[in-house]
Amino acid sequence: MPLEILLSNGVDFSDFSDHMITTTEALADAVQTAQAAGAVGIDTEFVWDRTYYPTLGLVQIGYPDGHCELIDAPAIEDWSSFAALMADPNTVKILHDAQQDLTILKRACGAYPRNIFDTQRSSGFVGLSSTVSLSELLKTLMKVRLDKSETRSNWIARPLTEKQMEYAEDDVRYSTRLMDKIMDKAEVLGRKQWIIDEMKHYENEDLYQEFDPEADMPRVRGSGSLTNQQRNIVRALGSWRELKARERNLPRNFILSDDAIISLMKRPPESAEAIQPSRGLTERALERNRSKIWAAIERGISGDLPELPNGRHKGPSPDDGYESRVDLTLALIKGICLAADIDPPLIGNRADVTAFVLEAKVADPERHRMLRTWRADFIGTRLLSVLNGEGRIAINAETKLPELVD
Repeated sequence: MPLEILLSNGVDFSDFSDHMITTTEALADAVQTAQAAGAVGIDTEFVWDRTYYPTLGLVQIGYPDGHCELIDAPAIEDWSSFAALMADPNTVKILHDAQQDLTILKRACGAYPRNIFDTQRSSGFVGLSSTVSLSELLKTLMKVRLDKSETRSNWIARPLTEKQMEYAEDDVRYSTRLMDKIMDKAEVLGRKQWIIDEMKHYENEDLYQEFDPEADMPRVRGSGSLTNQQRNIVRALGSWRELKARERNLPRNFILSDDAIISLMKRPPESAEAIQPSRGLTERALERNRSKIWAAIERGISGDLPELPNGRHKGPSPDDGYESRVDLTLALIKGICLAADIDPPLIGNRADVTAFVLEAKVADPERHRMLRTWRADFIGTRLLSVLNGEGRIAINAETKLPELVD
């Protein structure tokens, strides 16, 4: 059912028995129950210490009546029914801090998510932080306290303990009621449609694509203040490392450490044979990858790399006063949001605001979300007017906050 329909109230959860789903058939039954319910909580538990991709251990489903089911992820061979649930536009999937879980689930089942409700992000519309933890949110809105002692559990080891299962269930047990609480507050504030519009963000398929390492400067510790050649060597080695890590599903530093990249960048070898073991580059790794590492170094030295994308903005080059305009815009955003009980980061970060300021004369709603949907009505179009020399700024005598005066 659509996100607008809110579900369930006042359930005693103590009498429900929960179980692990280990077969394709049981998973299909759970999905059918979820779709019939119209809205369910979804969460994941995973291990992510010795792999490039998180290893999914558990998927939790929480139904409106408080009943929970746990999917034993390593035991499931066919995720097609769960894919149907994630892609179902008529079933609300309720998550907290949704993006990471959705990315993991997209990789597991292959389906792009539809009809998502993020209890964390939506909290920013009703006077709370848009980065609030689930435990804090439940405590604030429902007087529920979660036991977080199993946060660092090994979710791959079997069997799971009763305490682990209870911990996992509690992360989705209250989901539909929590959504109701948030949407009730949003209704009173006139922001229900704002939240519905915001949740469309998670249906952008670009969010679930792996980035192109060729079009990005890798994050390598100690890689500041580089010459052009050094920068190209870091890029070439970083790009090779990224692709190799994905291929072997190993952490980047298991392939080639940051220290090894910096060492090779500072003192480039003259041949493949001249590459010596070093910190983060073992003899065994060299035996496997010597020729590939050398090819990347040669590529960096030759500069045979695509140009990095230009900066975030497409307008005029930064002028002497642009930083003061950015600071002023950020101050206005904060003041207006605080007065309205909206979490300021929902509007955008400093990079978003900088691009908006620099492109004020030619601002395109396709490029700037501040000029789309609820942001445009709430603040975006008025900010644009101020940046283009119209409108007036004042300090509200009552709130002591900056505001825009039409």
